[in-house]
Amino acid sequence: MSPSPASPLRRPLRIASLVLAGLGVLFWAGAMVATYMTPASRGDGFHMLGAILATIYLVTLVLPGLILALMDRWPWVSLGFGIAAVSIASDAVVPWLPWGALLS
Repeated sequence: MSPSPASPLRRPLRIASLVLAGLGVLFWAGAMVATYMTPASRGDGFHMLGAILATIYLVTLVLPGLILALMDRWPWVSLGFGIAAVSIASDAVVPWLPWGALLS
């Protein structure tokens, strides 16, 4: 029995999922850098909450989408994970960007 032909949308969905997962990984890396740039004089450890939440974000949204995209399995689910990850990251980042400095 011959295998069923691949869907014509499978490759674009996989590429989109990989791009969105890559953006999620970049957001996580930026959160880690921002967390560890906290001055040592604060020393209360509260800044580590950001690292914990960013790692939970990475493990629950970004990595499942990335793994599914790399394995080329369930492209719509992988895209859903990627869209959810980027929407949460943009909701966290966009209000804090210095739009006046960026657009001038």
